[in-house]
Amino acid sequence: MKRLILLLAVLCIGAQAHAGLVPRAKIGIKAGWNYQINTLKEAKDIDFNSDSGWYAGLQSEFTWGMLGIRPELVYSHNKFGVETATGIDGHIKMNTIDLPVLLQLRFLNFLAVQAGPTFNLMTDIGGSTQGTTWKIDRPTMGYALGVDIRLWKLNVAARYNGAFKKSEVLGITTGANRISTFQLGVGFFF
Repeated sequence: MKRLILLLAVLCIGAQAHAGLVPRAKIGIKAGWNYQINTLKEAKDIDFNSDSGWYAGLQSEFTWGMLGIRPELVYSHNKFGVETATGIDGHIKMNTIDLPVLLQLRFLNFLAVQAGPTFNLMTDIGGSTQGTTWKIDRPTMGYALGVDIRLWKLNVAARYNGAFKKSEVLGITTGANRISTFQLGVGFFF
């Protein structure tokens, strides 16, 4: 009985592969530059100066012809300046682990458009802001939109990461408080 089940499983997988239902899978690495934009419009006494950082991680791809799914695991390091009318100023660093799971549509065999959700977990927030405490105690969910150009096993990507919900910064939560990121990077598929 076990041999019959094994034989049927092998035949089903072979039939799916022949019909194109089994995805082509790739795994690789990626790294690049990101520029963080902080919007806190309703807090008139706080000025956030956007700054750049870096990211690095793993990328994978499962494709069925022109369609694909692009899960990634990325570590990001960002920093930005804070200035207030009450004299608080300094730099804040934010380290996150990001897990985007993007739907991909490939054109011309080298250009892809990507969109989908991204899950973010803050691993470290700190810096020098004269005693101000920073607290983000739960994962956030956002979205990502981007393009990817494939040249052999190399890929060059540009992506915008936005937030669905407001964030809490310096204890202030407003409907306009958003943290978003532009990313440029390169990757290599093995």
